[in-house]
Amino acid sequence: MKTLLTTAAVSLLLLIGAACHRQQARLDISLSDKFEGKTVELISFLDSIPLATALVTEGHATFDGDSINTDTPVLTQVVIDGRVRAYYVVEPGTAQLTDSMSVATGTPLNDRFSSMLTALDSVENLNDMDAYITYALDRYNEEPESQLGQWFGIEWMKYAQPAAIDSLTAIAPASFTDSRRARHYLNFARLRAATAPGQPYIDFDGTDVKGGKQSFSSLVKPGRYTLVDFWASWCPYCIKEMPELRQLYADWHDKGLDIVGVAVRDRHEDTYNAVKRLEVTWPVLYDTERRPYDIYGFSGIPHHILIGPDGTIVSRDESVAQIEARLNSLKQQK
Repeated sequence: MKTLLTTAAVSLLLLIGAACHRQQARLDISLSDKFEGKTVELISFLDSIPLATALVTEGHATFDGDSINTDTPVLTQVVIDGRVRAYYVVEPGTAQLTDSMSVATGTPLNDRFSSMLTALDSVENLNDMDAYITYALDRYNEEPESQLGQWFGIEWMKYAQPAAIDSLTAIAPASFTDSRRARHYLNFARLRAATAPGQPYIDFDGTDVKGGKQSFSSLVKPGRYTLVDFWASWCPYCIKEMPELRQLYADWHDKGLDIVGVAVRDRHEDTYNAVKRLEVTWPVLYDTERRPYDIYGFSGIPHHILIGPDGTIVSRDESVAQIEARLNSLKQQK
């Protein structure tokens, strides 16, 4: 009996010792002066559950201790002043993050996720949505049970065809399909199906340049093609493609194409200043907030929808070059 008790006691001490020496999760964040005094939040990616908060003091914020230590790795969003700034995987070890980084580094999973997102950026720069979707799906299929794999699954859901999303979610692990984020993008897929090519466009309201109420339909002229550009002044990709849009407008406006800009999630003054700076000459609908997202089910901007002369949707999410090729094809068919 004495031997059994001694053995049990030793085992208990070993477990306690291992727990005491187990490496803890820690995130050290270095930020510029503009973030001084701001609150930093760690929020779980899949379910948007707040995990911990810290205050930026003298350019630094730190997360450690029991508040962020978990039994399994957790992918989180680093939110500063209400905006998602980066990602951090909670796992043992010390990770670092600055305001110029999109993912923390310094621990194995964070370093791997950083490399994966760098590769995804390279695919995105090809301006080939099919390649982007394929890459995201491949990464998900490699590890559908892991939170990194599931991040790519969510990214794929943002742009994939609704029927394909239904097929994947039918066999996906519950940790993925039951998450708040997956349910959100499954609903967005339903919205995309309801506004797919061949369906009539759906109206919504915003304001005109002076702040007066204006409907989207008031800017869509029957009998002409309308390219809808959902954009915002804070979106670098939107700004980057403006010269292409200006050229498309110059080449095709007299041939029956109008462009309508729709500013989403943007302040009226910021939209107005961007319109002037970028020399946008087509009509712009202001102050639509998130309403277009919740009607058309898109996730990222710029997002383009081409509406035909009869008010039906011709195409969605094509690049400016693809839209021009489509217009040329439509012209040849006449």
